[in-house]
Amino acid sequence: MGFHYKFQKLLEIEKCREEDIAKDLKILQRKLYDEEKLLVFLQSVVSLQQSEMEKKMHIQSEANVFVMYESYFSKLHKDIATQSSKVKDVYKKVDHMREILLKIFKKRKMLEKLRERYEKEYKEQALQLGNENFDEIATSRFYYKRKKENSH
Repeated sequence: MGFHYKFQKLLEIEKCREEDIAKDLKILQRKLYDEEKLLVFLQSVVSLQQSEMEKKMHIQSEANVFVMYESYFSKLHKDIATQSSKVKDVYKKVDHMREILLKIFKKRKMLEKLRERYEKEYKEQALQLGNENFDEIATSRFYYKRKKENSH
């Protein structure tokens, strides 16, 4: 009879959960990257448009151009605020997912160490049992050999 780990199924389940959570974490990290990229893009658009507005303000000093730029900047700042909150939300989700993954990783590692310890104990017991059998065989041979010598 070979070694049987009674928590093997639980270990396999934790490995599957860890793989699933790792995949989900990668997806969330990619989403976070995309959201941050969009935020940086919006911020660069604002700075670029502000410099353009300054150039146009030096050339034209009409109020309607200024009002148009002001409403555009207002919308861009709202978009930036919205995007910033999205980035924060996704970051929180990524952080939470990392915590979950860490807990699952620790649980899996604990189950693997427990498995190693049980397997080591099993092997030691099997070796000890084998040695006992060899000792018994050697004792029996010695006994029968002595018995034969004494009977002659």
